[in-house]
Amino acid sequence: MSLLYSLACGGLLLLAFLLNTNALRVNRLANRWLGIFLGCVGCVLLGRVLPGTPVAAQYPSLPGWLELTRLAMGPAFYLSVVQFTAPSRPWQWRDTLHFLPWLLFLLVMLPSLLGWGPAGVARLPSGTAAVGRVLVFATPKVQAIGYWLAAYLALRQHQRHVLQLTAQPEPIDLQWLKQVLWGLALLVGLWLNELFFHLGWVLALTPAGYLGAVFYLAYYALRQPEVFAFPAPVRAEIQELWQPESPALPDPAPSSPKQARLSPSQVAYWQQRLNQLLETEKVYLEADLSLPALAQRAGLSTHELSYVLNEGFGVNFFQFINAYRVAEAQRLLASAQHQHLSLVGIAFEAGFSSKTTFNTTFKKVTGLTPSQFLQQVRAG
Repeated sequence: MSLLYSLACGGLLLLAFLLNTNALRVNRLANRWLGIFLGCVGCVLLGRVLPGTPVAAQYPSLPGWLELTRLAMGPAFYLSVVQFTAPSRPWQWRDTLHFLPWLLFLLVMLPSLLGWGPAGVARLPSGTAAVGRVLVFATPKVQAIGYWLAAYLALRQHQRHVLQLTAQPEPIDLQWLKQVLWGLALLVGLWLNELFFHLGWVLALTPAGYLGAVFYLAYYALRQPEVFAFPAPVRAEIQELWQPESPALPDPAPSSPKQARLSPSQVAYWQQRLNQLLETEKVYLEADLSLPALAQRAGLSTHELSYVLNEGFGVNFFQFINAYRVAEAQRLLASAQHQHLSLVGIAFEAGFSSKTTFNTTFKKVTGLTPSQFLQQVRAG
């Protein structure tokens, strides 16, 4: 058992080191926070390995110092998800509030850890001390569940946002991070079972479960691509595009209506220009076409192009580009000259780089799968 925990602890600390040193050369700030999170988890597991060892006998306060990292885990992981999903986000002062419980716990435990006497909870009156012990026990559990849910919701929002940015969301939709999230759910579940449920067969598998979760996390974390591979000015534009508008405060004085980014006549002009660009130059055949790339080709800013798509066409970038690709795929499927191509070959020829996106989008636009459409063409 101790060997499995030791292997899991060493794996987590090594992975934390790789992410913090930016060994992958991608998503620097996000991986730094992810590395801090994994380092905290590694420290907690190290606290399980130390009891009964000469190191624990020589440094009796070390397990307490390691336990301090528990309340930093949730905030660190959540901030890593925030950075993964934000094209351009600086550190904000309110981010420090996430670590307030950790700071309070540190102040409570510091006298004991430094050998100045009992911990702060023990020095409180008996009734208050009991409440303090309940809070110290409950806070990490509430944090773990709360921050997991917050991270999950942030990922869901990101996966909706990327449809405004690309017609091929798979490389940047952070599906790998959602897999990491499920791996963490397994760790939290094992931990809660140890504390509350005590299911024997789960307890027997817990050390192997921790080690398996570490391999699971490492597999996905070490294969991650860069999420926002754009120059800094473009990332700032995307951040502004995704930033929700603050609700306006009631103003008793009448004010002029908010000016639109483009006038109706400008929107109509750019609609015509975009249609011409896609029909004549067929830029939708470029598999890596993105909102910033199309904006540059059209002579618009990223924000302006998004406004034209939303207000003029009533669609997002994903829907706009893939509608052209589906029409191209229909033409190719009906063409005698392309009968030698497989459905995947047709998808690539039409600009798709993902079979999944091709199948789901084709079905949504036409009401038929590509295979059904092909059968209909050959039958008719």
